[in-house]
Amino acid sequence: MQEKWNQFVYDLCEAKKKDVDEDIYHSLIETQLQLLGWAKWKGEICHKPNVPIGNNKHIQPDILIKNGDEAMFVIEVKRPVHSQTERERVQLESYMRQQKMEVGVYIGEHIEVFYDMPKSKDAVSVMHIPLEMNNKQGAKFVEKFSKDCFTKDAIVEFCEQRIREMQRQESLNKIKESLVADAQTQIKESLTPYLLDKYGTTFSEEDITGMLSRLRFSATDIDSSQPYTEQEQQETATEMESSESTKKRVYDHKGYSLEGGPFLKKNKFVYTVVKTYVKQHPEATFADIERTFPPTLQGPFGVVRTIDHIKEKNYNGRRYFNDQDLVMQSSDGVSFAVSTQWGKGNIEKFLKTVRQLGYHVTLSSANDTNEQTGHLSKQETTDNQQRGPQFHLYIRGCKAHAIFNESNHSMRILKGSLLPQSTVPSYRDGDKRNAIISTMSKPTKDGFWELQQDYVLGSPSTAASYCSGRSSNGWNHWINDAGQTLDELYRN
Repeated sequence: MQEKWNQFVYDLCEAKKKDVDEDIYHSLIETQLQLLGWAKWKGEICHKPNVPIGNNKHIQPDILIKNGDEAMFVIEVKRPVHSQTERERVQLESYMRQQKMEVGVYIGEHIEVFYDMPKSKDAVSVMHIPLEMNNKQGAKFVEKFSKDCFTKDAIVEFCEQRIREMQRQESLNKIKESLVADAQTQIKESLTPYLLDKYGTTFSEEDITGMLSRLRFSATDIDSSQPYTEQEQQETATEMESSESTKKRVYDHKGYSLEGGPFLKKNKFVYTVVKTYVKQHPEATFADIERTFPPTLQGPFGVVRTIDHIKEKNYNGRRYFNDQDLVMQSSDGVSFAVSTQWGKGNIEKFLKTVRQLGYHVTLSSANDTNEQTGHLSKQETTDNQQRGPQFHLYIRGCKAHAIFNESNHSMRILKGSLLPQSTVPSYRDGDKRNAIISTMSKPTKDGFWELQQDYVLGSPSTAASYCSGRSSNGWNHWINDAGQTLDELYRN
């Protein structure tokens, strides 16, 4: 069935890349349904039929699937870059109930199956499938909705089973959340009778509970805490340093710089590239962005995914930069996030695309990488936003990073900035600068000062001159992650 799904969804994926209009997409879906055995020439695939209801009233669903004279299921169609709204769900539910059909299908930016469960106020979503190749849920979809297998009893049984699975998973998630939230109490209470049964002849209950009280237990959700993909874990498993008694995992911590900006970890670098592209192409639709950064560059999670897709997959807080302040929006109003799942196995393909777009990329060793972790934390972003926008300076080899205070135009040079120890002969404040910088820095082997604390200077030009060791117009030389100068942002 997997091959059949790939055959069914391939042209839909291509249509999404091309951002075709709804009518073309509609016709394409009707063609693809014939791959599932439904025959248009037999009247089984009905294109926007006028279905009578009541006295002199009609409804016109997008696609109605029939077997003989009996309606099987209804399909609501939207553009492949559309973002589903409550209105479409209500519309589909209305068609289902007016025709007394238990099942309806939404096909737009994804495929979603709805089941009108008895005694339920609203139809329930039982299957959400992204438009992508090799999707296991997709294989299940073509199996259940192929004409040879489709009966009303069979589809109802399938939907009921899906609901039981969803309820079971929801119950497991609640248990997991409870355990993560209060592992200390729950683990202690569970261990006490076990240990009493095993060691009760030697130790009293007071001994056992006293011993447990001196232990700290915790539980961690592996899915939400794992910053590396399975592919990267497998690749880096071979990169080990061993001694007689210990083995240490070594990851590839190479840094990546866009257009001379700060060196970043892989996933932050990808985020910065996409953010820069979106800012430079304000007219780009989500389909344009996904066509520029196709899912195949990353793998199963894609480079970008809509927030609706991320919510449906229950990826909130993991696998994507989907904190509210990191989410982006395309020109057609689609909210989306960038994947955090990058390793040696997929970053090279992404780099090739970035260079083809005309961006300059510089690679560094781990020692040159400013970032120490693979994720943009919400706290990190919030702190920087509260202090002011961040800018960077790369004159005379320095790698200085600073927070710009818009209210008084001061610059807070950040700890960790690398500043040249030497100054040019024409720089009149060289001695004063060196005396100050040396007291708050430590020297590096390659002739730089590494700033050990933040340092505030009164203007962009003073800050640029102190950092570079030469006279400098800071309004033109301090740049943000997108390469924009202070002058462009605040004085034009």
